[in-house]
Amino acid sequence: MGDLSLKFSVSADQARRAFDAPYDNSLVENLHGVEVSDPFRGMEQIHAPETTAWMQREDAAAAAFVAPAANVEAQALKFMLDAIPHGTRESMPSRYGDQYICWRKAENEERWSLYIKDVPDYGAPARLLLDPMKIDPSGKTNIAGTSFTRDGKTLAYQLSVSGSDETSLHFMDVATGADFGETYPKFRSGIRWDRDGQGFHYSAPVGDKTFEVRYHKMGTQPGDDQVVFNPGQPQMRSGYFRIGHDSTDQPGSLEWISMSGTQPDKNALFARPTGSSEAFREIFPLKEGTLGPIHEVGGKIYATTSLGAPNEKLVAFDPNDPDPSKWQTILPENPNDPMLGAFVWQNKIFATYSHDTGSQIKVFDLQGRYLHDVPVPPLSSASMGSFRMEDTEALLTYDNFQEEGNIYKYDSTTNQMSLYRQSQTPIDLKDCIVERLHATSKDGTQVPMTVIRAPGTKLDGTAATLLYGYGGFGNALEPSFSSSVAEWVRAGGIYVQANLRGGGEYGQAWYDAGRLKNKQNVFDDFAACAQHLIDNNYTSPKRLAIQGGSNGGLLTLATMEQHPDLFGAVVSEVPVADMFRFHIGSYYGYGWKSDYGDPDLKDDFNTQAAYSPLHNVKPGFKHPPLLIKSDTHDDRVQPWHSFKMAATLQCLEDPGSLTLLKMRSDGGHSAGLTEKQWYEDVAFVRGFLHETLGPTDQAEYRASPKWAEHHPQAGPAPSI
Repeated sequence: MGDLSLKFSVSADQARRAFDAPYDNSLVENLHGVEVSDPFRGMEQIHAPETTAWMQREDAAAAAFVAPAANVEAQALKFMLDAIPHGTRESMPSRYGDQYICWRKAENEERWSLYIKDVPDYGAPARLLLDPMKIDPSGKTNIAGTSFTRDGKTLAYQLSVSGSDETSLHFMDVATGADFGETYPKFRSGIRWDRDGQGFHYSAPVGDKTFEVRYHKMGTQPGDDQVVFNPGQPQMRSGYFRIGHDSTDQPGSLEWISMSGTQPDKNALFARPTGSSEAFREIFPLKEGTLGPIHEVGGKIYATTSLGAPNEKLVAFDPNDPDPSKWQTILPENPNDPMLGAFVWQNKIFATYSHDTGSQIKVFDLQGRYLHDVPVPPLSSASMGSFRMEDTEALLTYDNFQEEGNIYKYDSTTNQMSLYRQSQTPIDLKDCIVERLHATSKDGTQVPMTVIRAPGTKLDGTAATLLYGYGGFGNALEPSFSSSVAEWVRAGGIYVQANLRGGGEYGQAWYDAGRLKNKQNVFDDFAACAQHLIDNNYTSPKRLAIQGGSNGGLLTLATMEQHPDLFGAVVSEVPVADMFRFHIGSYYGYGWKSDYGDPDLKDDFNTQAAYSPLHNVKPGFKHPPLLIKSDTHDDRVQPWHSFKMAATLQCLEDPGSLTLLKMRSDGGHSAGLTEKQWYEDVAFVRGFLHETLGPTDQAEYRASPKWAEHHPQAGPAPSI
């Protein structure tokens, strides 16, 4: 890459086009022999007065552009709010001690609150434990996590402000509701209570992005917490856990530490006798593969592993002689369907597999003999509620693209499910068409996607189509019901969910094929899905929009830069845009080296330079209308990624192109949003798509001279 040029200057006129963006042309770095300009580096000071003023100008421009579609926004918002079940909603109950906890939300409430009751029945009398609106009437605080002691007498809960990943940890006496007075500010971990509830283990950051395990004894000061395990290496995370034994929740003979770095496909494992103060001894080294204990059976440790099995298998080993050559395979690797996890219950193994992106739960005896599948329909995403090991029944729900899941009572002895609670959501897509298509990527790989459309939507190239993707970090896009998708489809649009390489839908090989030096495959896959939809007359470039968030925001930006003629609009939410500085500023950014590589290494830098959205904006770049969305309180993907990307595009793009920046200040990476705020966000995007793609309704689109003139039906699709 000796001819790589990433040096440029911003003129005063260009800065005015970018809403008077503050810039500094003197900031040029030499990275691996390449001069790299970063004139908007000052925007990394996100609360600087000049940055704040610029951001407000950008946000006002985005609002003004979408304003003519106010009626479209209002209609979309009304549909989604009307899709919320009437009355008080309630989550599946979970048992702690002799009582049950659940989350409830009345129609007029902004956020969900935590309740406790004596019986699991829906609507049963319950006592309020936590109401985030009483904790903070401004509505900016949400409950980010809860953890009860086994007897249900003590509750640890975490509060997040404006969606921040950083929380504060608090403790409550459940019987009285009194606060214990112990608080951990700036907390970034879950906790694992002792069986007797007298203390807990947690992970704490120290040094160079390292997390050590500490132990807190209730009633003592946090500063007196004991260090239980320190990785002794930079950029390593360690976590403490226990497993049950012999189909009970009694603690096994060992307690465990798992340690991992920036490579998610590798971990080290350490153990010591339960309750001892001995040093942890290494069971499995940090070399290759993963090992995750799930249960102790007859003195043997049952564990899932990727060692020699990229799709995972279940093995048993003697913890006193854990050499992999002596492991016993209980469940061999499924070559087609990756194992997502497993647990032991009622002397049976329940293993969940990903099958064509849906969930399959298979049941085996303890020797690994197949018994049956849990009766979950194909192309559904199943989840099981919490239960005690002595229970023979558990609640189970599953979603799919056409309806929100009912809740069932699953009997582990008969393998039968009975309806426990009918879904209260008043909408569904049962009459709509759900089909699986496959696009051929640049290297010949078949890339699956799911298409959802109403029966009356015509495949004549005029359907407004929204293509969504992610493709990273081994995260799988599964079937699920969404009222926002239902709104789009009922309005006449086509919704498409693409399962790109880099995700976890088809195991380790599928993930590996979309990360590091293979990252370009993800963008090729996404473009191929778009091309397939165009070639088969589902839509046309002028009527096709792409959307993605976080790593998916990187996806949409990079794909837009590489194939600008394929799309009529682009929505990039909380995106990673600066691939040379993604590991700077974000607390967890260093961990993303698993997918993006390390920009401090020349080979990785060269790979990143080929697709980094911020560094592939060329002067005079013509592209479809782009909406970038971010949040000033996003401490996962720093908002300056969006700032610098928007400013650079507005300075350099062709005058006929459009880049908009829409800002929030109360949602973080999205976790802090209330339900209504979430839908308001969706409605804003609907307004943007109306102004760029035209009316979602096909008949209205075809009948409008404005759109017929400016958005003619496309001829032959552009080649990729």
